[in-house]
Amino acid sequence: MTLKRFLLMHLQLYCVLVTLIFAASFIVGVIFTPEQELRYSQLIDPFVTAALCVLPTCITYFKKEPTLPQYIIRHMIQMVLIEALVLWMISPPEGVDNTLFSLMIGVIVLVIYVLAKLVIWLQKTQESKKLTEQLKSLQQGELNHQ
Repeated sequence: MTLKRFLLMHLQLYCVLVTLIFAASFIVGVIFTPEQELRYSQLIDPFVTAALCVLPTCITYFKKEPTLPQYIIRHMIQMVLIEALVLWMISPPEGVDNTLFSLMIGVIVLVIYVLAKLVIWLQKTQESKKLTEQLKSLQQGELNHQ
């Protein structure tokens, strides 16, 4: 994978994460502190969180195609780093049990991680289908010329 392609994929991941973090923030806010009002300064949090969560994904960059164990190990390390980063950044609201809140945030981060990977995978699948169709039509064109 080229560095340019890698960076474009991570920009896409950043955009997906911002959207999912906004949604998760809404859900957590409604559950734990529905009476609290949002300040404008808090609107920047999902952008910063997404940017910081994209950083650990840089360990998955390979110039050559990785082996399956390399792929799995790097993605496991990436997930642990993201979980630790988010738990470090977010503190529970007053009156909420720290363990319950940390567990819920951990589950939410895992769900966001899986959803982001799913969105990227679906986009890649569509891209692959389009390329396959283009190759088929190109091959058909070459067969018709012979």
